[in-house]
Amino acid sequence: MKTPHIICLGGSATIDQIFYVDRVPAPSAKISANEFVITGGGVAANAAVAIQRLGGMATYWGRVGQDSWGDQVLVMLAKEGVNIQYLRQLTGYRTKVSTVLIDSDGERLVVSAQPQGYPDVIDWLPLDKVSEADAVCVDTRWVGGAQAILDKASQHALPSVLDGDSGDAAVVLNLMHAATHPVLSEPMLAKLSGKTIDAANVGAALQGCFSGRNKIVGVTLGGKGTYWFDGNAVHHAASPKVVVVDTLAAGDTWHGALALALAQGQPIDAAIDFASRAAALKCTRRGGRLGIPTLEQLHTFTSTVEAKSRL
Repeated sequence: MKTPHIICLGGSATIDQIFYVDRVPAPSAKISANEFVITGGGVAANAAVAIQRLGGMATYWGRVGQDSWGDQVLVMLAKEGVNIQYLRQLTGYRTKVSTVLIDSDGERLVVSAQPQGYPDVIDWLPLDKVSEADAVCVDTRWVGGAQAILDKASQHALPSVLDGDSGDAAVVLNLMHAATHPVLSEPMLAKLSGKTIDAANVGAALQGCFSGRNKIVGVTLGGKGTYWFDGNAVHHAASPKVVVVDTLAAGDTWHGALALALAQGQPIDAAIDFASRAAALKCTRRGGRLGIPTLEQLHTFTSTVEAKSRL
């Protein structure tokens, strides 16, 4: 069987410096961390790592600075087996670096040193390579690049996953309509609908976003599961119940797993179940990207969950 190939395009691949603390201090304090980790990050970059670990083949298209942090990004992705042939280092720009505080409940506070405005130039992207992929996965942080690859994916009738976690509402809405499978964060759907999202109005909010190339429009609500609208009806899938220790990279894992499942030809309900299990298992593991599970680990987790449900 052919290994599915997914191209992941991201606005920035990052270095995450993660501090595990008992609580996030406010308004100011000096505290000691219980643990400290440095790893790679970035929405689509983490999705690419998830695809690799879960049995797919990922290529990452993106930009980093021509600096030591950028060098580390390349090394970390290459060690995961991600194809970084088209990850460009930009002279005169810095790589995005984030400091993340994660408390005892697994919640986080992220402070980022932004990459100082990478140019929105796409003429170097090998868009002809999209025809060799089985799906694409993009984030909202490189608008020109995301739009270009979504358009090319549409020409080849490929599934296209958009991780709509943040950004300007009008820009995100345009990218959503260019993708076949855009799935939003709860705050992003709230921004687009102008309402706080709950079980009573989530369906109407999703229907209001559905247009263009969409096969579905979805939203992930953490422990409350995933809702999606497929043009006819609103559907819901529960998330596995787990003890959460670290949510960093969980959403990225979810979207990468969804892209992989769609590339494999799985129906949408099975694809969302696969993504939800992968993200739930990630939440039980520390280290941001380091906690993204392998396919073998996911199989073991699934077997355990199913065994408990039969008791």
